[in-house]
Amino acid sequence: MHRTAARLDTLAGATVVRADLRHPAVAGADLRGARLAETRAHGKHLLTRLERDGRRLTLHSHLRMDGSWTLIRKHRDDGRPALPRHLLPTLRAALTLDSGVSLVGLGVPVLELLETRDEHRVVGHLGPDVLAGQPTATQAAFDDDDALRRLRRDPSRPLVEALLDQRGVAGFGNLWAVELCFLRGCWPWTPVGDVELEPLLALGRRMITHSLEHGTGMTTTGVKRRGENHWVTGRSNRPCRRCGTLVRFRPATGAPLAREVWWCPSCQRAPATRQEQARASG
Repeated sequence: MHRTAARLDTLAGATVVRADLRHPAVAGADLRGARLAETRAHGKHLLTRLERDGRRLTLHSHLRMDGSWTLIRKHRDDGRPALPRHLLPTLRAALTLDSGVSLVGLGVPVLELLETRDEHRVVGHLGPDVLAGQPTATQAAFDDDDALRRLRRDPSRPLVEALLDQRGVAGFGNLWAVELCFLRGCWPWTPVGDVELEPLLALGRRMITHSLEHGTGMTTTGVKRRGENHWVTGRSNRPCRRCGTLVRFRPATGAPLAREVWWCPSCQRAPATRQEQARASG
């Protein structure tokens, strides 16, 4: 999401000359004459800030799994962005700028317009953004203490679910959570209170920052080749890259935050049961 925000932020300073907003929450809103100030990301939320007639507005979007923002430079004779016919049903927003570029939202499921001072309504519940670095005029620095406090709020919660809950730390998706569990040797359902969170959180931030700065995408092994870029994700019943044990898989259950999980039963051993602990100590 930060990569998308960086791409949209290159449009800062341009002015909207035509607005076609089709999402029900913003349909009919008139943004002509608004100047794009900046675009920022918080977790999986995008905040495109605009200024018009002394007002500061934010176009808030969440792409979930299928939405996207695209920059289009070709336009039809009537000034509309030249979209392929098969994409027209997915058009949710098109902002044509005086720079000759159109900012087009396709299949965006969440789109709303609010006063910038009210952004807390849509992102105030989120934990610190995993990609937040040094503080800027519009973004706070990453707060390690706050992130750790939030993650430890329920010590009995499974680690993989705690990492996915954006109210703890914003920005870890399912792949990052699964790969972090593997790299730290944690069984995904280990109670979060039994985990050394400081090094895990530091590793996760380094990995995501590296992927953004070096354009490696969601690669965790350091190898970009398809099929070799993850440690366990997508490798069900294939040998673990470390020990050769077959990787196991649990499908999503439908419960909140119970997503698909891959893990190595040797590198990520489940905590011993009380009976096993008693036998070992006896």
